[in-house]
Amino acid sequence: MAFHPAPVATEAEGFTAYLRQQQDAFRAVTHGLTDAQAAAAPSVSTLSLGELVRHVTNVQLNWLEGVLAAPGPITEEAMAAGYARSQEFAAESSLKDALAEFDDASGRVLRAAAEVDPALAVPVPDLPWFPKDVDHWSVRWVWLHLIEELARHAGHADIIRETIDGATMYELVAAHDGVDPGFLQPWRPTEPPVTRGFTTVTLVADDVAAAGAWYADALDAPLTFESPDYVELELGPHAHQLGILDRTHAGAVWEAAERGEPGGVTSYLWVTDVEAALERLTQRGATPHQPSREFGGGYVGASVVDPFGNVLGVMSRPWPQGGGPHAD
Repeated sequence: MAFHPAPVATEAEGFTAYLRQQQDAFRAVTHGLTDAQAAAAPSVSTLSLGELVRHVTNVQLNWLEGVLAAPGPITEEAMAAGYARSQEFAAESSLKDALAEFDDASGRVLRAAAEVDPALAVPVPDLPWFPKDVDHWSVRWVWLHLIEELARHAGHADIIRETIDGATMYELVAAHDGVDPGFLQPWRPTEPPVTRGFTTVTLVADDVAAAGAWYADALDAPLTFESPDYVELELGPHAHQLGILDRTHAGAVWEAAERGEPGGVTSYLWVTDVEAALERLTQRGATPHQPSREFGGGYVGASVVDPFGNVLGVMSRPWPQGGGPHAD
């Protein structure tokens, strides 16, 4: 994939050059990712890169089937097959397999763009999201629309990838193509950051329900988890969480705080590996406070006391957005 398509001499060359350019964007944006990273949804979007690859695979096949059926309508069988194609991409899914399916669909689209008459009429399917005052569009229109849709999703994918590891488009293209353009450093794997920031700050209250209602109103934030002993609110677009724990369960943490010892409010850093984070912090002078433990919902947390007497928590959590049950 070059940074720009080569010059074109014909309409068919233009379609194939720009379709290929946008298709290649998905190969570059997933370059160097693990399956788990491809399944991650770390941005404000709920989609992962794996799901986007599956989505643009299906989008290309859906439009291609309409073109290949023209000038007749797309068949019921083809419509049913389109609905049946999954966009799910779980942590155990294979990015290699998803890209192979994407490559197959992309190749078929490029062959059609080179061979099918662009003036051929394509009937507009009778679906709610298509216009009712248009009977057909041309194959030419379909290829231009598909270029636009691939480009829009490629930009979406760029944001997700940059959120995962900071990688940006030009450096990924250079690494994927194995070239050194001279004006930038091609992407290379780096150590992940120590933390993605704060995930949860835990307060305590004598009346958890009342405290949750007060904070929900005061901060205009939704309660994402409620139980008799613990509630949680989600703050902002990046799933930062405020937890409120029944004071009777805080136990020694708050009793220690009242005696001037480490305790009180606990701020949890969002980390990938709790045990590795604990080792790093203790090597730098922190002392163990609470051992690693499961909170439920895929959350694991622990805490240390820093050299200055503050309790600092570390927590791993599911990638997708949304709150979950965990408490100090």
